[in-house]
Amino acid sequence: MNLNKKNQALIVFIVVFVFGIGLITANRIFFMNNLAYGGSPSTNAMSEIADPEDDNYFKYFPMFKKAYYTLKKEFYDKDKVTAKNLFYGAIRGMLMALGDPYSVFMEPKLAKEFNIDMSAKFGGLGIHIDIRDGWLTIIAPIEDTPAWKAGLKPNDKIIEIDGVTTRDITVMEAIAKLRGKPGTKVTITVARMGIDEPFKVTLVREEIIIKTVKSAVIEQKNKKYGYVRISEFSMPTADELKKHLNEVLSKKPSGLIIDLRGNPGGLLNVVVYCVDYFLDEGLIVYTRGRLSENNSEFYAKKDNSIVPLNLPLIVMIDQGSASASEIFAGAMKDTGRAVLVGMKSFGKGSVQKPFDFPEDSSIMKYTVAKYFTPAGNLIDKIGLQPDVEEKNWYEKIDNEEKNDLYKLQSTNYIKDFLAKNPKPTDQDLNQFRLDMDKLNFKVSMISIKWLVNMKLHETDMPKVFDLQFDDQLVKALSILENFQNYAKKVKVYDNPK
Repeated sequence: MNLNKKNQALIVFIVVFVFGIGLITANRIFFMNNLAYGGSPSTNAMSEIADPEDDNYFKYFPMFKKAYYTLKKEFYDKDKVTAKNLFYGAIRGMLMALGDPYSVFMEPKLAKEFNIDMSAKFGGLGIHIDIRDGWLTIIAPIEDTPAWKAGLKPNDKIIEIDGVTTRDITVMEAIAKLRGKPGTKVTITVARMGIDEPFKVTLVREEIIIKTVKSAVIEQKNKKYGYVRISEFSMPTADELKKHLNEVLSKKPSGLIIDLRGNPGGLLNVVVYCVDYFLDEGLIVYTRGRLSENNSEFYAKKDNSIVPLNLPLIVMIDQGSASASEIFAGAMKDTGRAVLVGMKSFGKGSVQKPFDFPEDSSIMKYTVAKYFTPAGNLIDKIGLQPDVEEKNWYEKIDNEEKNDLYKLQSTNYIKDFLAKNPKPTDQDLNQFRLDMDKLNFKVSMISIKWLVNMKLHETDMPKVFDLQFDDQLVKALSILENFQNYAKKVKVYDNPK
């Protein structure tokens, strides 16, 4: 009898123990799913998450819960501890911990801006921006916009927006601050290499409608050369480029120049279409990430080719050429299809993927892969080196002259000079330079000519090209004249390295 009671007690203990273990396991699985999936357990990106034990998940998740409930209970400002504020902050914190400036969280308002960003039409200042060394950095101003007219340049650091520091700001947060209703003003503080002190610029927002492709035919020494400038790779670009290429090629040019200077990038599928116009076959670009779904290869198709393979081709790049424009230039360089001319590119070679939160339409954008050129070269944080390096006149002057150039630009001396000399001759310009020298503005003749030219034509539509102040374009044309000295054999890359 006693033995049976003991056996019964043992059986009950075992059943209760097993049931308890089951509850604990179920509880852990329940909490794991709630944290990982956020109500969307079927999402593919989350279904392949690594074993949480590998990262001490069950050690740190209780810490997160304790922090959340402690703040909810005791933080002195009740308005700051809403669930929305704390969870938004937690997601931002996770992304910041990755140390990747391209992985960001966007609240619904920012998410809406992100979704319209590639439409090539928006309201704002007309600058492409990124984060470098923790600071908001201008990749390039867009031609004929408030930023371009104000003389903002690639690599300028925007250190304040309306008096508030931009240190550690995200790109999307900056976009929300810089964009706004046309006619409204925003003041930015700019730090520029070569200028001693940061300076403030007040800009009036305009509706920005970008024509992403412009073209012309340059006549030089009894020859015609096609010139096509691509400002970004947004949704309309592939069709626009095709139209411009056909128009330029109908003039039977002796060579072609594709200008990607100041082009900050855009959409991957669009730039692939554009590269395909120049290649008959072979690898254009490929991406590699942790998950196989983020690995992709893009190949040229002969049916899409427009530009004859034997037509001399130059691609121009500079420090404002980034992302998709580096994909274009990298494919042209590796395959030997074109000669790269200009300055080293920006170096943005990562691929981002958006994750939509259906609960409130916010978005988490995060890096999933790096892209590689056909020869297997990684561009991220490295950039592309041109085959022929050539600086423009501004990069050739020293920092002291850059400083004086900016200071002179901020005075009324140029306006007063043009009031007396509406059509200045070289002699007038030289005298003006000597007068400025006496006032301790140490600037060269090219700087004087550029300042006067900018003032004379500040309300005009900008030219498609201007050989007077474009040393890089002049160099490109000289290479086309002697292309046999620079031409390379076209290579075809069949597979990623």
